[in-house]
Amino acid sequence: MISSEARETTESFKVANTFAMTRFRRAWPLAHALLSAVFILLLWRAGYPLWRTAGVGLLLFGNAIRNLIFSHMVLPVRMMEEPAGCPVHGKGMWFLGILSQFVIVGLTGGLHSPFVVLTIAPLSGTLIAFGWSTQSKVAMKMAVAGALALVFLPQHWFGPAVPEPYFSRLVGLTLVGVALLHGVYLIAMGRALYESHLRADRAREQMVQQALARARELEQLSAQLSHELKNPLGAIKALVQLSRRDACDPKSAERLKVAESEVERMSCILQEYLSFSRPLEKLRREPLSLGALADEVVELLAAQAGTAGVGLGCAGDARIEADPRRLREALLNLVANALDATPRGGSVQIRISQRAGAARLEVRDSGRGMSEDVLARVGTPFFTTREQGTGLGVAMARAAFTQHGGSLEYQSAEGRGTTATAVLPVEVRRPDGAAAPG
Repeated sequence: MISSEARETTESFKVANTFAMTRFRRAWPLAHALLSAVFILLLWRAGYPLWRTAGVGLLLFGNAIRNLIFSHMVLPVRMMEEPAGCPVHGKGMWFLGILSQFVIVGLTGGLHSPFVVLTIAPLSGTLIAFGWSTQSKVAMKMAVAGALALVFLPQHWFGPAVPEPYFSRLVGLTLVGVALLHGVYLIAMGRALYESHLRADRAREQMVQQALARARELEQLSAQLSHELKNPLGAIKALVQLSRRDACDPKSAERLKVAESEVERMSCILQEYLSFSRPLEKLRREPLSLGALADEVVELLAAQAGTAGVGLGCAGDARIEADPRRLREALLNLVANALDATPRGGSVQIRISQRAGAARLEVRDSGRGMSEDVLARVGTPFFTTREQGTGLGVAMARAAFTQHGGSLEYQSAEGRGTTATAVLPVEVRRPDGAAAPG
C-alpha cells in the first residue's frame, strides 16, 4: 500500500525534477553556444594555429546548431520522460555529431587534447536514447575506431599541445560541461526509475485489491452455495434411508446403502468447507487439561480404531487456557488422519508434555509415511492423498493452533510413519500485559 506521505514525497520529487528538466531544456542551447565561444576564445588566446582553431570553431558551432534543430542533447531526457511518445529524429546527424567530437580532439593534439572527455557525452546520450540497439552498436564502433585512430596515427597529424595555463582551463571547462550534462541525465534516469517503481507498486496494489475482492466474492458465493445444498442433501438422505428400510430386494437395499454413504460423504465435505471458509470465531478460553481432552478423542475414535485394527492410546498431560471445542476438533482431525494412514496392526499414539512455558502435543502413527513432495503440501486446502478426503482437516487444525498462538508441524518419511507436533503457549497474555496462568 502507498501511504499519503509517500505520495506527497513523490509529488514534490516530480515537481522538482520537472522544474529542473524544463530549465535544462531551455538553457542548454544557449549554454552550448556560449561554451563553444569560450573554447574558441581560449584557443585563440593560447596562440593555437589559426586554421585548427577555425576548424574546431566550425565543428563546435555546427554541433550547437545540430542540437538546436534536433535537440540531440535533450532527447535522452525526453526519452526517459516519454518512452512511448518520443520519436528519434536525425539519426545520421547524431552519428556525425559523434564523429565530429573525435575530429575536434584530433585537431587539438589527439590524446593530448583538452577535449578528449567530449567524446563521452554523445556516446552516453546514444545509449540512453536508443538503448542497446543497432544505432548504439554503430556509435560504439565509431567510438572504438576513433579511439584507435587517436592511439595509432602519427602524433604530428594531430597538431601541437595547447600550452598552459589555457590547457588546464579548457580541460576544466570541458569537465564541467560534461559533468553537468551527465548530471542531468542521471537525474532524469533516477526519476524514470523511481516512477517505474511507483507504477509497479500501484499495479501490484491494484492487483492485490482485485484479487482480494474476487476472493471475497467467491468465498461468499461458495459458502452460500454450500449452505443452500445442505438442506436438499438432508432431505435426500432421509428419503434414501426410508427407501432402504422399505426395500424388498437385497440388491436394492445394498445400492441404497451406497447412495446413503455417498450423501453422507457429501454432507461431511460441505460441513468441513463451511467450517473452513467462514472467519475464525473468537476463542472462548477456559482452563483445560490436554490429557483429558486427548482421552475424549481416544474414546470417540476407539470404535474406528478397533474396526481398522489399529492400536490407539495417549499419555501425558499439560494444563493450558484454551478453547476446548476448537482444540477437540483439531485433535480429532489429526488423529482421524493418522488412523486412516496406518495399516492393520499398526498404532497411533498421542503424547503430551509441558516445558519452557509451552505445551507439546504429538500424534505419532506407524503408517506409510509421506514423501518430501507430499510433506511440503500438507495443510494446503483441498490437497489430500485420500480418495475420499477433502484436504481441509489439517488446514483447519493448523488454523486452530495458530489462533491459539501456537503452531503445527509435520515430520515424516516414507515407510517410517508420521508425527504431527502441535505447540501451544501455556500462558495467555492479557490486553493489560498481565499473564494468565494456564
